[in-house]
Amino acid sequence: MHILIVTTGGITRMFRNWPEVLLAKALVQRGHRVRALTYFDAKSDALNTRQENVEGIEVQRIEPNGWLTREFWSALQRGPKPDVIHIQHLRNQFAFQAAYYARRENIPYVVTPIGPLHDQYLSRDRDHPLDTEPLYHNLIWSRREIINRTSRDGRVKRHVENYFMHYPVHHANAVIACSEHERGIWAQMHIESETIPLWVDVPFISNLRGETFHQEFTRPVILFVGQFKYRKGFDVLARAMPMVLEHFPKATFLFVGHSPIHRRELEAIARKDGTHEHLEIVGRVSEEDKVRLYNSADVSVLPTRYEGFGLPPLEAMAAGCPVIASNIPVVDEVVRHEENGLLAPRDDPRAFADAILRIMRDDALRTHLIQNGFETLTRFDEKDLTARNEAVYARILQAAPVVKA
Repeated sequence: MHILIVTTGGITRMFRNWPEVLLAKALVQRGHRVRALTYFDAKSDALNTRQENVEGIEVQRIEPNGWLTREFWSALQRGPKPDVIHIQHLRNQFAFQAAYYARRENIPYVVTPIGPLHDQYLSRDRDHPLDTEPLYHNLIWSRREIINRTSRDGRVKRHVENYFMHYPVHHANAVIACSEHERGIWAQMHIESETIPLWVDVPFISNLRGETFHQEFTRPVILFVGQFKYRKGFDVLARAMPMVLEHFPKATFLFVGHSPIHRRELEAIARKDGTHEHLEIVGRVSEEDKVRLYNSADVSVLPTRYEGFGLPPLEAMAAGCPVIASNIPVVDEVVRHEENGLLAPRDDPRAFADAILRIMRDDALRTHLIQNGFETLTRFDEKDLTARNEAVYARILQAAPVVKA
């Protein structure tokens, strides 16, 4: 089968656990031809090569220029016609053109949105999307609705973008949700979907077991891996620091993230609370060093306010690092309280501090969570989940009707 994957920046040599590259490599290993059209970014070490072959994946990168990019359209036209197109990410600026092309050429396509509440038209606040009900009525599904809304408020650019963003999932031959919570959201919009979760590169992580980060930290080490965005809850862990340090005065809080957007706010919280000397901020690290950081940590904390899926808990489990995470939809499908991790109420620094202290003080609980974390990985087996994606491709190939864009 020839599969075209259309995504943002997810197929690189640098980031091993991004969903697209794991799926693409697994498909290549199963004998499929995989071509990928992704974002080009001259300022990014991971995305600044126009064309390359990544472990058998034919990758072409194109600079996005809004929702209609001439170079991307030309790449679709010039490239070999695929059997199936797999579009990743709801906010992918190439998605509309890829879906339109697929329908025009009668190529069946599947969409994996990875987190519908990342959608600015569906969520009132993308940093706190679970605080309010989704704005289902706000989405635009037809060109007629663009005209109707523009006639009322004149915001044509906004309404066209709204339509372009939702066209792919509305017309897809199949939609793959990565959680049951996501599947429920699509069901509210009368869009049928199938749940296939994401996974991580367990063999890669396991092969580095025992290797620690080159820098030493005073213990215990509490690790945060993620972007410094309020949606990720970095501020929740920062505000939990004084309560942990009261009992473990030598603790190190290690924040690892490739997005510096709110680094100053993180440092300001620590300075205000008098915990700045216990704060260590590490910028972008290699995939190998990220695993070594998990290996070096006493606990991994994900105080997130929303996740499309949330890979850090699986990464931590594969590295044998106990997990604490927010008790929110999606995350609770991976982390089960007192079974393979601890769950704490979102936006509750005291609850996160208590969970950290509990793991630090209870060796039996720690061992229990680590062991069950290893067992959890069998629910996210690459061979099984790749086969389920393949089954979707086969089904839509067999059933795809002739349509007009």
